[in-house]
Amino acid sequence: MKLKSVLLAAMAVSSAAAQVHAQEAVPQQLLKLVQAYTEAQRDFEPSKIDAIVTRDFYEVSPLGEVDPREKVLGFYLPANKREAPTMEVSESSVQMYGNTGTIVVKLSGTVAVPNAEKRSFALRVGYVAVNEGGKWKLASAQYTGIRPPKPQ
Repeated sequence: MKLKSVLLAAMAVSSAAAQVHAQEAVPQQLLKLVQAYTEAQRDFEPSKIDAIVTRDFYEVSPLGEVDPREKVLGFYLPANKREAPTMEVSESSVQMYGNTGTIVVKLSGTVAVPNAEKRSFALRVGYVAVNEGGKWKLASAQYTGIRPPKPQ
């Protein structure tokens, strides 16, 4: 009887440890999802974007335009491909609310400007992710420009 109690206690501790590890892994999964989305945008791969976003996905552009999923996918069609800026994801923050997570990151990079040198830029992006049947997907994205520092 004592051995059975010890085994049950060990299984309970093991299960609790696995749950903690799974909870810790979710923020990393969401950051990988954001990275995959950013790469799919950069590479103009609407099929990858389609697999990453929910059916009712929308994004708010840096200009304040609300683009539904279909418009986002259409923008990234290979026929519309142009030189994409370099993009770096940094300064991340993830918060979990059950089957929903919010992710805030800084996207920074450089873009080629016609008749000029490359220009640096930075955006703060807020994403909402939801767990659909065990798979995380992005439900929305909002982009806000970060002003460059004023010259001293």
